[in-house]
Amino acid sequence: MTVDTNNELAHHVAVAVGSVVLAGVLWLAGYDGQRIVGAVPWFLLFFVMIIGPAVRIWPAIRRRFAGNFPVNWRSELGIWFAIWSVVHVLFVFWARDWDVIGYVADMSPWAFGAMVAVLLAVVLAFTSNNSAYDYLGGRAWKWHQSHGTYVIFWLVAVHGYDRAYLRPGFPSDDPIHWAYLLTIVVVVVFHVVAFVTVVSTYRQTGEYPSDVR
Repeated sequence: MTVDTNNELAHHVAVAVGSVVLAGVLWLAGYDGQRIVGAVPWFLLFFVMIIGPAVRIWPAIRRRFAGNFPVNWRSELGIWFAIWSVVHVLFVFWARDWDVIGYVADMSPWAFGAMVAVLLAVVLAFTSNNSAYDYLGGRAWKWHQSHGTYVIFWLVAVHGYDRAYLRPGFPSDDPIHWAYLLTIVVVVVFHVVAFVTVVSTYRQTGEYPSDVR
């Protein structure tokens, strides 16, 4: 799969506006600020996670649209995921009266994992550009970005499940919690189907797709 390290201003504007619109919809639905700034980055991460397998499953997508779509949106989606995640952490600290040390000392393992995920997201955001690609080289850059994204996803997924289903006061019948579960299932299904698709291509042709490394 062709990587895309460019950051298009139009894409950034679209993702930023879309994020604010989603936040507004959640606000009108009655969610408070802290939950909104937790939900918005999750859905951005969801899109980052399904783009890769989607173009494996439906390669016609890339033939139908110009400009390496939708791969060329992953960088901007990932960067805004990092921005919203940092905002979410700031909301958490604000709710604790900025007792950062006390919060870190008392955090659950799942919250600690989410904090690690945010730090990783910031690192990936700062290296999601042409300069980092040229410095690291294509293979190292792709390894760094793809593996980092998978780690982030599962750390945040476990944290979200803990907050939605394992804590008192967070009812599991909340629609947004069902949305979290659904998106996790969709990501897993997409990646499994994409893997099967690649293997099937190999079994039929004796070769992997040219961009599989």
